[in-house]
Amino acid sequence: MSILIAEVYDALLAGGVPEDKARAAASAIPAAKDLATKQDIAELRSELKQDIAILRFAVFTFGPLILALLVKLVFFP
Repeated sequence: MSILIAEVYDALLAGGVPEDKARAAASAIPAAKDLATKQDIAELRSELKQDIAILRFAVFTFGPLILALLVKLVFFP
């Protein structure tokens, strides 16, 4: 049990919650190291924007080329 979870556990016990329920509730709280920070979210957004830009480039560059080849194969065998 980490310090934060122990504090929550103690607070639940002091509030009259049964020991087994207090332990379950305190262990259900994620550790602070497992939570995303604003910086993590900003980095993820930046990476996603880059990935979307690459995908757009690929679709708008190679999409018409593939469509033209399909039209050629269908109408001009």
